[in-house]
Amino acid sequence: MLNKFKVAVVGGAGHIGLPLSCFISSKGYEVLIVDINEKTLNKIKNNEPPFFEEDLQKYLENANKNNLQTNTDLKKIKDFNLIIITLGTSSEQSEVDNFRKLVSEVVELASEESNLILRSTVSIEEIDKIKENRLLIKKNIKLFYCPERIAEGKSLKEIKELPQILASQNQKEAKPIVEFFESLGIKTYLTSFRNAAFLKLFSNAYRYAEFTLVNEFFNVAEKNNIDFKEIIELAKVDYPRLMKMPSYGFVGGPCLIKDTKTFIDQYSNETSVLTSLQESNNEFMQLIIKKCLINFPDKIFIQLGMTFKPNSDDLRSSLAYKLYKMLIQEGFKIYPVDLNLKPEDVDFKLFNYEEVVDKTDNILITTNHKFINKLDLSNKKVITVGYK
Repeated sequence: MLNKFKVAVVGGAGHIGLPLSCFISSKGYEVLIVDINEKTLNKIKNNEPPFFEEDLQKYLENANKNNLQTNTDLKKIKDFNLIIITLGTSSEQSEVDNFRKLVSEVVELASEESNLILRSTVSIEEIDKIKENRLLIKKNIKLFYCPERIAEGKSLKEIKELPQILASQNQKEAKPIVEFFESLGIKTYLTSFRNAAFLKLFSNAYRYAEFTLVNEFFNVAEKNNIDFKEIIELAKVDYPRLMKMPSYGFVGGPCLIKDTKTFIDQYSNETSVLTSLQESNNEFMQLIIKKCLINFPDKIFIQLGMTFKPNSDDLRSSLAYKLYKMLIQEGFKIYPVDLNLKPEDVDFKLFNYEEVVDKTDNILITTNHKFINKLDLSNKKVITVGYK
């Protein structure tokens, strides 16, 4: 089986592509990463993970020992018979156009009778257009959709544990790809392209709705001068039906927001309950700003946590960062502290807590990183946005 597929991962230096590439390499496959980010490719070649993922350092070192290949030249995919596209996408027209252009180039450069896996967020309309590509048909390139459903930071754990949804034209055509995933130790479930496209968007839209609903209850409690933190704690005591309820807090990141928007664009309408979710989160943001204005009248505070979720180094679609920029516009002096970020990777000045601890007693916790639990916040005036 290991001699059957040579795997090229297009967009393979990103959060989706790199862990996948390293994992496939760990199973003995020849793997090529194709990506336009030359700086990141150089880090990969030097065993430097370009972002945080649990166990990525170990997997990356092992992949390089197994001769993991990297290149900026898409033409190199002609020597590989399994091509996986991991480009980030949304319903924004510019991203749709970029995705279409990339897929057309891949089809043009790919060898005859090769296999093409789409792992990006893709609408059924886009999949149908690809299936009708004349060159794809002429070259007998088999098309598959294998949506990615893995939590950032846990990729190398969840790749092994979560089943893979696999969409194809038919069961016979899918058999080699099923065998490929089985060789990786991954269980697969076959479905139609239409079902897979819906499932990918639904999964993230549902999670966005679940998190947002808790924020809506926070909004109601806040406007009625009710301590929602205490409410949640009391509600969960010896009450198993609420034990798995998520915390209130910012709902950001590169997937949940855009996939919910794409789901609405594809399947829902302007009167759908889903369209109100963003309004709830906008109101949540405004209530946090109001709390800062009331509790920090001197307009100075230390902001703890800037990334979109705890223990991540990903600033993409971070509402903590968005809040920072909004409060700067309100005239606040802010000292951002986030040990998960590197100063060279951000466009604002980062501080160590020890540098600014005496600047102010005002603390705003926006992303609940582990390092915050080790800080002495006694005798400080603390506002906590949430616990996620």
